[in-house]
Amino acid sequence: MGDWELMQEVGLSMGMGDPYYVDDLGYASRGSMPQYARPQYAPPRPMGPGGQVLPYRRLVPQVPGAPAIGLRMQPMGIGNVTFTATSGLALTASSRPQRPFKGKRLVVGIARTGASATGLVTVTSLNIGTNNQFVSSAPISADAFGPGAFDTNLELAACSTALDITIAFAISAAPTTVDTVALNATLIGEAIG
Repeated sequence: MGDWELMQEVGLSMGMGDPYYVDDLGYASRGSMPQYARPQYAPPRPMGPGGQVLPYRRLVPQVPGAPAIGLRMQPMGIGNVTFTATSGLALTASSRPQRPFKGKRLVVGIARTGASATGLVTVTSLNIGTNNQFVSSAPISADAFGPGAFDTNLELAACSTALDITIAFAISAAPTTVDTVALNATLIGEAIG
């Protein structure tokens, strides 16, 4: 019985960065790893808080002195947009991640300047590539994604480096004269690298 069959029998799954399938020198799994480097059994994987399984590469770097390659929680700026008297009632901000990325939390900061900057700001869509991540077409108040909002965790689709992440904003009433409503969006999630 091989390693793969044994792991399946005891109910363990192969995760990204398991040292049993990728060694320090980067030999790929199964065929190119030397026979002596393959274990005869697979010990249980370490558990993190809440009972989640942690990949080994998060715990032990594979090359001395180099950071472990794996998933890291990191922020990604989407950009700034500003509603003015001439901007219209809808604006979009977009960004393209430089590494594979999976968003977990959206944070929208709002800065209002002037007495007429009172319109309701909504998020009308959150697209990964061409796929809207909202369940319905109804807009969501930007306050739901405010910096102090609780329990706003998301499970967005994964985004490769070839796709844009685009957020569409709308305001119920544009500010007048020199008044402004400035928005900044940040997406916090897991990046590989």
